[in-house]
Amino acid sequence: MCPAETQAAARHWQRIAMHIRLGLEPDEPRLLCAYHHQGERLIAAYGHPAFATHERMLRLLLDTAEDTLLPVCWRMTCLNAASRPLARLGPLLADDEQAERLHTLSARLAQFTLRPVDRAEP
Repeated sequence: MCPAETQAAARHWQRIAMHIRLGLEPDEPRLLCAYHHQGERLIAAYGHPAFATHERMLRLLLDTAEDTLLPVCWRMTCLNAASRPLARLGPLLADDEQAERLHTLSARLAQFTLRPVDRAEP
């Protein structure tokens, strides 16, 4: 693949990430599928490192889920989507450093709570 094509694909992935992180389309859960698909495409077609790509996806989804300024429904959608990159990371572990980073991310996911002040009033 040519460098321009690779850069265009990476920019597209980053634009999707920005929309997710900022909650620009909270009623569009397909955005998360597009983000995951584009990340997989970067790995398969353009040679992006698999562990780093899935780790970045997981971090984005966790950061978004923890952001109390975003709508609760979007945060929960992102939290649910975090299982995809998390599942991909385990088989990709290559060293103790990656294992520690995965452990830290897994702990963030396991300790996530929707605090009472975050919940919408009935």
